[in-house]
Amino acid sequence: MTSGRPIDVSLQSPTLSGEDMPFELVGFTSDPMQTSAGEATPPWSRWLPISVNDTYGDPFIPEQIENTTAKLASLSDHNAPIAIFTKAGYSSRVLERLGAVTHIDRAVIFYSLTGLDEGGISFEERVRMIAALKRLFPNTLVFTRPIIRNRNDDPGTLRRLSEVAAAHTGLLVLGGLHDAKKRKKIENSVEDQLIAYCDELGVKTFHKTSCAAAWLHGRDCWVHDLKGPRNLDVLVSLGYEFGVTDGRVVLEQGTTGDINFIRMITSSEVFVHNLVSNYNLLTLPSGKRKLESTSSWFAWSENIDTCLDCNYCIIKQIEYLKKMRVRIGVHPSRLPEIVTGARTTIDFERFRLTKLPRGESGRHTYGDVRVTKPCRARVYASPTRTSGSSVPRFH
Repeated sequence: MTSGRPIDVSLQSPTLSGEDMPFELVGFTSDPMQTSAGEATPPWSRWLPISVNDTYGDPFIPEQIENTTAKLASLSDHNAPIAIFTKAGYSSRVLERLGAVTHIDRAVIFYSLTGLDEGGISFEERVRMIAALKRLFPNTLVFTRPIIRNRNDDPGTLRRLSEVAAAHTGLLVLGGLHDAKKRKKIENSVEDQLIAYCDELGVKTFHKTSCAAAWLHGRDCWVHDLKGPRNLDVLVSLGYEFGVTDGRVVLEQGTTGDINFIRMITSSEVFVHNLVSNYNLLTLPSGKRKLESTSSWFAWSENIDTCLDCNYCIIKQIEYLKKMRVRIGVHPSRLPEIVTGARTTIDFERFRLTKLPRGESGRHTYGDVRVTKPCRARVYASPTRTSGSSVPRFH
């Protein structure tokens, strides 16, 4: 994809709202919202941590690799880490295509290794893929997502996962299984055992992917190292109505996605009086387009109907994703244009589920909707950070 230009907001809604845009690759490349705004890119958007194709599908399967590499190429001047989550098997075709984007040094590859042989892909084939990815992308990590009670939480499996990290990546991120409230949990004893194995083998461990990516790129962890509020002008430009009280950004209503996104933008805690949904969708005006932010990453994804079909998959439980063909997010440089040109927001009342218990109140902050873990980005000397240095989140 080539860099684009600002979109005239007087254009009719299909361009900005995403209506009637064809789904195939030709539709993707002809959709200006999926391309860089070029010289019109707002500087702050280059510092937004991005995940690519982390929905139903897999960024490194043949059916999705063209879309993944197109997105990576369009982020060549991005300043923040770019996360790729995969559990794909070995494919020479995929690896050949990835060879064209190895210059994207902000890419961080998280390979989900569980020992569960998802999609009929053997453990040995997965290890072969990890080794190949590490040769292409130095920032490749083992990600133990998910660990499921009585399936892969035994000492033998945990040791095996740790040994792969020791042999091939030197880095491991711990993962857990989502509970009924969409919160990731892992038994403390299992977590302690996995960390102990890694410590013994010289593997650096992290609780969150954001911590690992921050450590690799020598910057503050955008989930834990909050120093705001700042960049409040960005929130204004994106259409948020908010106040600031006791150093926190305060919304009258919002979603878990809003909490996640605003924490990344402002480097401050967020308080929402009325949490309308525990989905990661944003309440920004975005027309037919769905904008989403996890606790660590702004999502730019293509949800397709082909995947490894893991029997623990949470995507199939999410009403607006499932196995449908849906685009999530836009090129980060296009965010201001989306909210300027689109006048409508998502109607959360039409969702049958909100991922919140019926009638429950009292959930207002990040700690209320997500299980918090300590940051380990400062535990180890960063390979890129000099003593006392700090990389600014946004310029």
